[in-house]
This record gives sequence, C-alpha cells and structure tokens, in this order.
Amino acid sequence: MLQVILSKSPDLSVTDELQYRSPWWLHRDFLDDVGTHVGPLDDEGALDRLLELVYSGIPVGWFWSASKELLNREFLCEELSDRPLSPQSILDAVLRAHARSCGKTRIGAKFPMHYSYTDKLLEWYPNCLLIHTTRNPKAVYASQAAKYLKPIKSRTARSYMRLKQFAHINIQTSLTASLHYKLRDLPNYSLVRYEDLVTEPEAQIRQLCDFVGIDFQENMLKPRQFGSSFGDIGHENKGIERSSIDRWRTSISRPTAKIIDLMHPRAFRAFGYTDE
Repeated sequence: MLQVILSKSPDLSVTDELQYRSPWWLHRDFLDDVGTHVGPLDDEGALDRLLELVYSGIPVGWFWSASKELLNREFLCEELSDRPLSPQSILDAVLRAHARSCGKTRIGAKFPMHYSYTDKLLEWYPNCLLIHTTRNPKAVYASQAAKYLKPIKSRTARSYMRLKQFAHINIQTSLTASLHYKLRDLPNYSLVRYEDLVTEPEAQIRQLCDFVGIDFQENMLKPRQFGSSFGDIGHENKGIERSSIDRWRTSISRPTAKIIDLMHPRAFRAFGYTDE
C-alpha cells in the first residue's frame, strides 16, 4: 500500500517488492539465480544471459514475474551497458530503468519485511532514505496463515504450513526489531506503523512526503487496493481500508496470540505494540 501511495508522486518511482537478496533459509533470490543462470559476471556473454534471466519468469517475486510490463528492456540494456556488471550495478540499473519506464526521475524500491541486507544497501546508497514499515505480528501471522492455507486440503498439510508461517513471522519480527534498534538514530531512517497509516492516513502520508522530499498529492489518500488475505477488499477498489487492524482477533486463537506476545517483548517495545 505504501509503495502505491508514494508512487503517486510524479517524480518518484518505487518498484514492487524486490526479492533481490533474501536469507538463505527462506528461499532463493535474484542473485542466486544470477549465479545459476548467468555465471561469472565478467565472462563473455554475461550481459545477454542476464537480460534473458530478467525477462524469463524464473526469478522469485512479483516484480520479476511481471518484468516485461514493468521494465523496459531497451532502457535496462542501456543502463547495464554503461558499467561493469556487479550485484550493485545490476540493482542500480534495474531501479533506474524502472524509473525511466514510469517516466520518473527518482528511484526507490520495496524490499521484503525481513530485509536482512540493509547494511549492504547503505553501503551501496549511503544517502538513501529508509522507510521501515511494520505491523502487529499477530495481524501479520493471521494474514499470512489465511493467505497460504486456502489451497491446501489435508489437515496434516495445513498444520505444517501454519507451523511454518508461525516460525517465519516470529523470526521476521525479531529481525525487524533488531533492525529498528540499529537504525533508529539515523537521520535518513523513518519508522511507519501500518496501524497509524490506516487510522491517520493524511497526517502520516504528509509526514512521509516531507521525509522523502516530494509533494503531497490528494490521490495518495485513495490508493488502489490489491486485495486482502481474507478476500473482503481489493481489486478495483480504492482507498485505505481500516477494518483490517483488528481482524486478527477473530482469526487466531488466544493461546497463539499469547505466545506471540510472550516471544516479543523487545519488538513490542520497539514498535509501541501491547499484549492486548
């Protein structure tokens, strides 16, 4: 939602979620696929193999699966041809080609919740602006469980997936709390809670626009909704939906909620959540 809101700016382009680097225990990422399908980046023909990979549908994630629509191939080829290939130059070329494809001048990217490679991001872009979005982990778990359990029929498979999502969300919650404590004093870092954004959208969006250095647009208050794990919103609807804040209360059991509370006192302190 925030990616859609900020991309309403006539100047700023923020990509859909980039699975560029991910923890080894989660799933493969784009650079893993580069190693498998492209090989050494200084070998002959590496640029051609890289372009084929980007538009092949092989890399994990929505952005790469829709690269033919989101990323002008000619622009990307131009950006990549101007510099030696490296993990940094590839990411930069993708972001700049995406911005050009959208008719924008400023680059931005949405990364996954866990983002474990922020140190590398700051090394590559020392003056970048970091917007850290977070949400009550109980709501995140309820949403992810609903999203990934629907297609599964057997009770055993459902139980396994629920356990897997439970572990995943709790690991990510700890990682994001550590990330906040590490970065919170940086002048180019801003924390945004989902709950604040949907209850006070105009105030929060105006603050973000000031932080990013873009003009507030009225249509930022009516972003396109991309759907909910619970199926009640999305598709052609526009606006900021508030009913999702407490939906977790009827979606997960009290013992599960209590376990999450007990596991994350540090994260709750960091983000201002309570065990209610």
